[in-house]
Amino acid sequence: MGRKNLAVTVAVVAALFLVSGCSTVPKKFKEEVSGIKTKVDTLESRVESVESKQTEAERMVSQQAQTIEEMRAAKENAVRTNITTRSGGPIKAKGHVKDIQTCLQNAGFYKGKIDGIKGKGTKRAIKEFQRANGLKADGMVGSKTWELLNKYAGAPAEMAGGAEEGATK
Repeated sequence: MGRKNLAVTVAVVAALFLVSGCSTVPKKFKEEVSGIKTKVDTLESRVESVESKQTEAERMVSQQAQTIEEMRAAKENAVRTNITTRSGGPIKAKGHVKDIQTCLQNAGFYKGKIDGIKGKGTKRAIKEFQRANGLKADGMVGSKTWELLNKYAGAPAEMAGGAEEGATK
């Protein structure tokens, strides 16, 4: 009987071992799945944070690009129209520079293109006009220069009764 009891005991222990091993597999699997789900949730929240930061950075870059473009346009406009008036400030309106060029052309002092861009030719013509009209030739269109120059706004030199024929062009 001793052998029979030993065989039964071994069989019972083997059965218990097999049954207990099967029950721990689903438990371990559940723990692993739970750990993976936690890691996925953590990664998803990090991705959302990074995407939010990226969206904010793109918005800021867009705003900065727009500001830079506005500054470039303002600088370009200032460079084109930088004829100083006697009051100290530059003439800012491109149309006003065109008016000056037109008057200078009508008075016979400017031969360049009427483009609203202050250049060497425009400044030289202003100075020549001022000299021919007994004004200080400083290249600034102040009130006295404009008062005389404005007479040529719609008429050629001979009709405005302006500068002398011998004025330098």
